[in-house]
Amino acid sequence: MDERERRIAENETRFREINERLETVQASLGTENGGIEVLCECGNRDCAERITVSLTDYEQVREDPTAFLVKPGHQQPGPEHTLEQHPDFTIVRKHGEAGQIAEEHNPRS
Repeated sequence: MDERERRIAENETRFREINERLETVQASLGTENGGIEVLCECGNRDCAERITVSLTDYEQVREDPTAFLVKPGHQQPGPEHTLEQHPDFTIVRKHGEAGQIAEEHNPRS
């Protein structure tokens, strides 16, 4: 894995950590009924786009430490592949060294 791919993987894990905090706050406030709002977990550190996703979908993605939620079109060729495409979000899975970084930085482990 080159330095660029490592940086992208680390950026994505930071966004995931932020989203874990957002999910906890929104769930505690009871705002999850219409879905929760999270940040796109793509590797672009300047991305500030938001995704509204059901709590059920969010929890399914979090079951896999190598899976991330991104806006459609924000996928990174190379260190990830698309698992599912939805109108408002895409679920991607990291593989190789990027997957190892994702697992090492899993906030739920």
